[in-house]
Amino acid sequence: MMAEESLTNLVKECIEIAKDKIEKTSNPAMYFHNWDHTLNVFQATTEISSNTEGITERELELMQIAALFHDVTTCEDHKGHEKTSATFASGVLKEKQLPQKEIDFITRLILSTNLKHEPADIYESIIKDADLSHLRKDSYITRPFINLFKEINTLKKLTPQEWINECISFFEENNFFTPYALENFNKGKEKNKARLLELSGMGIENSNELEEQTSKFKKKKANGKAKKNNKTKPDKGVETMFRIELRNHLNLSRIADDKANTLISVNAIIISIVLSTLFPKLDNNPYLTFPALTLVLSSITTIIISIVSTIPRTTHGLLTRDDVTNRRGNLVFFGNFYKMNLDDFEWGIEELLNDKDYLYKTLTRDLYYLGIVLKKKYTFLRVGYITFVTGLIISSIIFVVKIFMNYQYFTTVN
Repeated sequence: MMAEESLTNLVKECIEIAKDKIEKTSNPAMYFHNWDHTLNVFQATTEISSNTEGITERELELMQIAALFHDVTTCEDHKGHEKTSATFASGVLKEKQLPQKEIDFITRLILSTNLKHEPADIYESIIKDADLSHLRKDSYITRPFINLFKEINTLKKLTPQEWINECISFFEENNFFTPYALENFNKGKEKNKARLLELSGMGIENSNELEEQTSKFKKKKANGKAKKNNKTKPDKGVETMFRIELRNHLNLSRIADDKANTLISVNAIIISIVLSTLFPKLDNNPYLTFPALTLVLSSITTIIISIVSTIPRTTHGLLTRDDVTNRRGNLVFFGNFYKMNLDDFEWGIEELLNDKDYLYKTLTRDLYYLGIVLKKKYTFLRVGYITFVTGLIISSIIFVVKIFMNYQYFTTVN
């Protein structure tokens, strides 16, 4: 169920009322229409509503309440439970002093869960899709399918083959309505329909054989997952390579920063010495002006270049779910996720860890862009060192020339 803190007090109260009603009136024959089914519909309603444009928070709250009460009297009135459930919900909500308009909205949604009803608007479409959301689940063939068969058999006797054929017809006659369900639920629904068609050709004669055959789908899924895990298990050699290379690049980055700090410190000392000892003597020794200025300017330039080489760089800080789905971006670098919300980030990391190719691609990108940053750092450092050495050489040459010229001048005068 969704996080408790995200539910309103009214929804929390309705959860307790609906759960208490269903569990008190439930009987062992209700294998499918029980609290678990209600909870699944509630969660699906929340999921679809949250991904449908134009649904307000209040409308979401009312639809959640409708989902909680939509099957609340099924144990007492299996055939006409939509009407009796709507009546029960209406009574509860009147006690809660909800406006009549909102009560009518909720009861309309409950009545719309009747299988023969065609949805009149997006709200009815959402709750109908939520009510049938179990059709898309991987567990459908091993749980809802079998549980419904057991439940239906308490009302009318069906052979396994008749039940399979009824389910195939049900899949063909009932479709999802909302854009979100069509995009996200249809694939699972079609997969389960294919499983039913496979069962249909097995000539299953009794309930035990039906459960045995459906359990094989669960084993196939487990075996498929095991094979996938073996196939996608990261290779230790590859992991070692990435670990060593990333560590080496980080060490190179640290060395570059240390070198930049050294340049900054040395040139700062040179500037302070020149300003404190040489500049005050320029009045009496004007020939030292040019070498002093050259040395100071080259030191200032070197400091600026060194600082530029160490300036941190960040990017947009936001990867969307679409970026992750399409395997774009680098989720392991903070500059790409610091603006993401926690849910999207956790989902993205889960996608990353479950896909070996995406994981390696991300680490490759991280290594590549780290190399790009290093290239810029070392380029600036190279320019900084050249500037520093060039400044020292030029200022030294000027200093020697000026001393020589000054010496020649005094020799000539004397």
